[in-house]
Amino acid sequence: MRPKSPRVITDAEAAHVARRFPSYRDLVDDALFHPAWGYYSTGQVRFGEGGHFDTFPIALAPLFGQMVSAYAFRRWRALGEPAAFEICELGAGNGQLCLDVLVAANERAVRRGDAWLRFAEALRYRIIERSPALIARQRQQLGPLAARVTWTRGDLTKRAARGAPFASHGVVFANEVLDCLAHHKVVPGANGQPGVVFVVPQLRGRAIPHADLAAVLSDDRRRRHVTYEEVIVPVERVPGLRPFLRRHYPEFFAPGKFAPYFACPAIEPLLRNTARLYDTADALWIDYGHLRAFHLTTAERQRVFAGPPRSGATIYRDPGHDDITFMVDFSVVGTAAEQAGLAVEFYGGQGELARRSGVRLDARARELIVRYRTLGWMLAVIGVGPERAWQHTGLTWNKAAGRGGRVRDDVRRGIEEFLGRRRTTFKLMILRRAAAAG
Repeated sequence: MRPKSPRVITDAEAAHVARRFPSYRDLVDDALFHPAWGYYSTGQVRFGEGGHFDTFPIALAPLFGQMVSAYAFRRWRALGEPAAFEICELGAGNGQLCLDVLVAANERAVRRGDAWLRFAEALRYRIIERSPALIARQRQQLGPLAARVTWTRGDLTKRAARGAPFASHGVVFANEVLDCLAHHKVVPGANGQPGVVFVVPQLRGRAIPHADLAAVLSDDRRRRHVTYEEVIVPVERVPGLRPFLRRHYPEFFAPGKFAPYFACPAIEPLLRNTARLYDTADALWIDYGHLRAFHLTTAERQRVFAGPPRSGATIYRDPGHDDITFMVDFSVVGTAAEQAGLAVEFYGGQGELARRSGVRLDARARELIVRYRTLGWMLAVIGVGPERAWQHTGLTWNKAAGRGGRVRDDVRRGIEEFLGRRRTTFKLMILRRAAAAG
């Protein structure tokens, strides 16, 4: 369902709403990560083609893993071949990238020896994950290679990782992590000041307090009857939101109207805590997003997404069963990175990863991706692999176009989009932390 425009309420009502009901941001976070009914926490997510969404580490497997492995190898060489070097993945999905990185490092060590062999001996892989259900799926995907991975359970938007810094040198990789952070919805409020949207869920006309919402949305018989009303509350009711907006969007406090803006204060602690993971490290962030001008002028439906790709659904269609993502404000990311002591080494098309890693995405690479995907689907058909429970239909790899098109065409389009030869909103931001002098 698509709710009406947010309703303006009195100060007294705002105080009541802020105490008893979730903000837009809190509802989204619960819909994704609540232990009882969240999309990721309960294992609702389906990775890969034919699933809820596809990501480049899966769509371009195993080449994407080869790129990350080669990038890390080059950084390790540039840093003087330290004895210990970590690749740290934030939010590893179903573990496909980790698998491909470790396999690529092993294969090159065997085939090339010398420096690659020394790199493979120095390499450790770490996954920082918030969802226990995804950790279980990652272990299943990795099989025996799970013994080479260290899992750190945590949420870097809330606190620093326990035991950090993990090593002197590393590479941090985060693919589509920023887009699934819950955002506040900021709109013009009373007296020319910005307001923040709170949500009042209702079941058959009766308001459901935040404390009771999990019980209702965990019940399939009741959840389908829940409706949602958006109301506007002063930003002061959300600790830290007003100073965040002052830092990044002071124009919201000037007289006049502005389009709804999706604010993510969690980006700042996330970047600070990422900077603490290693003494010296590159952090590679790949996500769909734009700079500030886009976020000030573009329609809401082009900045927040729910459900399957291109479904046009809102966050209220089926919370807990739908993925919810946001276009990333890379202006905020860059500023937060610099405040955390990280230098912006690169911002632009994600194809820069291929260039910096030296991995060619040519015809041979395309055929390898096709064979890899074919094997994955054959294993799924016979009941092997972490996605076997749902992978019954999808793209076909034969010459005749099947449901969804031919795999070769899909792979070709994916490579062209990754390299920027097709229109894409995906960006790569490389942040660098250098060791402190002295």
